[in-house]
Amino acid sequence: MNSQDHFSWTSRHVVLPRGPATREDSPSSGLVMDCRPIPERPDLRLLVYHDETDDSDYDAVAIGKTEGASDIPVIATPEECLLVAAARSDTGPAIVLAAPSGDDIGRRVREVTGQILRGGPLLCLLLCTGALSVLLPLHSSASDTH
Repeated sequence: MNSQDHFSWTSRHVVLPRGPATREDSPSSGLVMDCRPIPERPDLRLLVYHDETDDSDYDAVAIGKTEGASDIPVIATPEECLLVAAARSDTGPAIVLAAPSGDDIGRRVREVTGQILRGGPLLCLLLCTGALSVLLPLHSSASDTH
């Protein structure tokens, strides 16, 4: 993966790999759901990726056109707030990821960033959105209240 030298006060620019990620086969091989959960918002896609290594599911909502797009902001939010955070978003394309659970929002954001940079299941999930590059938060841009 190519994490370029673009940093800002709030985000890190990461160019996503175009070939298979570090997981087996192609990243979409673990994609178990790709649907539009809110009929009134056809611009929202719910994606669920199942990772065989740790037998866990990872969830994200792609907002707007992410296929072939660059610099898509990634928003980390608690899993129970995933659809609510995505439905409230009225900005351009974005990807809302269900962050690992826990009380420390900073730790959750660091875990998301680490998995994406190291080639974990969250990277595979991002690849399923078709984005070319993302902007990873250096802190949470979602509310920490549930």
